[in-house]
Amino acid sequence: MVDALYPITGRLVSAAVANAFKELVARLEQRLNALTSTELWIGRVKSLATGRPISEFVLANASPPRVNRLLMIERGNGRLVADWKREETSDERADLLSAMVAAILEFSVQALAGEGNLQQLDFGGREIVLRASPRFILAAECIGPLRPADNDRINSLFFDTIESMDRGLDCDAAMLAALAASIEAGPAAEPEPRRGAKVVLFVLAALVAAGLAWLASVYLTRTMLERRANDALQELAGKEPLLESFPLRLDFDHRNRSVSVSGIEPSQVQTAPLVDALAEAAAPYRVVGRIGVVPGTEQLAALSADIDALRQSVTGLQAGIDENRRAIAELRQSLADVQKSAGETGEAVAGQRQALAGLQARIDQTRGLSEEALQSLAGLRAGIDETRAAIAGETKSRNQQYDALQSIADSPAERLNRFMASTAIFFGNADTFADDKAADQQFRDLAGLLAGNDLRIRVVGHADDTGTDVANRTVARKRADQVVRRLTALGIEPSRLFVVSRSSSLPISDVPSEGNRRVTFETVFRAERPQ
Repeated sequence: MVDALYPITGRLVSAAVANAFKELVARLEQRLNALTSTELWIGRVKSLATGRPISEFVLANASPPRVNRLLMIERGNGRLVADWKREETSDERADLLSAMVAAILEFSVQALAGEGNLQQLDFGGREIVLRASPRFILAAECIGPLRPADNDRINSLFFDTIESMDRGLDCDAAMLAALAASIEAGPAAEPEPRRGAKVVLFVLAALVAAGLAWLASVYLTRTMLERRANDALQELAGKEPLLESFPLRLDFDHRNRSVSVSGIEPSQVQTAPLVDALAEAAAPYRVVGRIGVVPGTEQLAALSADIDALRQSVTGLQAGIDENRRAIAELRQSLADVQKSAGETGEAVAGQRQALAGLQARIDQTRGLSEEALQSLAGLRAGIDETRAAIAGETKSRNQQYDALQSIADSPAERLNRFMASTAIFFGNADTFADDKAADQQFRDLAGLLAGNDLRIRVVGHADDTGTDVANRTVARKRADQVVRRLTALGIEPSRLFVVSRSSSLPISDVPSEGNRRVTFETVFRAERPQ
């Protein structure tokens, strides 16, 4: 019989095995689509809470299968032992159906080589569940998907029926009808889950819903605020034609609850009313104005005049500095003349002393002369004393002038100016010194000149022209900052050190690494403030 039915059974078994998983997926998809939205979300929440697939909950909620027909077949020969059908109509093909089912089962046993049993057949809309013992085969035509609990219940009921038949009971339509009723009855009602689990699921669902609602409200609030602020900006642009040529940009910082207004506007546009209007539209956010103002033609002319005046002032200051330097040079020359004159005065004093010595000798020689001679000698002594007093006064006056000139030449400011005019600190790559020992000595000398006074200096960083202007300005600033840190470490207050970067604007050598990478020092103006 197996060989005779092989062409039919082969195709049936192949279709059943190949389509088993496809049909299961289709049934589950159909079941999921049939769920209401509430049931679907409940199933998803349960799946998230337990970690089990949602299909298990779908199958658990499915209704028990409906049995349409039962066949009890003798295994081996395919003889129909008993037949039950829900619709009490005669079926002349029952014997052929039982033989075909028996042949299919035997074919599957041979094909699987004892590694499994065929338990379900799909005939396009009808599913036949197969259960087999060594003597009998139970074939049940079911409508609806089978749950794992249904398969277990069918196994238990089938084997109970087989045991009854082994004890001598006849299998007839009544027994099969009772078996069908037991299959459709479903398992015993499971105890209702604890209320606490439902409460937990409800709380989780409520929290998720509240979180989604909060996120939605935040998104809507921020979107409406941005739209309101942009609409206000568009309205202002319509009222002020210059805003079309100089557009503004709004940057929203929702974390800090602020709105930045950036752009460039001509001086004819009043930026304060713009910021106030945007602040009213963006409330409760605060508005930060970052609008640059471009001066108009008149303001540019005024700025140019101011710049020319500043240049003239700088030129006048430079001239004053040069004049002071010339005055200092003249004072030094005068000091030299004073020193020379003091030497000449010393020689005159020595000559006078010799003359006095000669006079004293003559006085000694003329002792005993007449009274007139003594009076003449007394007058001569008075002249000598007057000459001595005049010489002493002149010497004192010249010494005072010398001390005044010496104090001017050796003042802290003058010594600092001489140091700054002749000293520069040279660098290698980046902010590393070209000679660390020489730089340390220069730092100590400069710190000694700045100690004990309130003199201020400008620390100027320079660079060569090998990089871009931005890079050169940055590295020059780093070199000046490095010098300031070393002077601060030696006790000089940072407020007395003014830092500026001149980039590569003042080279002193055509070779980039020879002298252009340096830091120089300048005297600051009285009213100058630190940058």
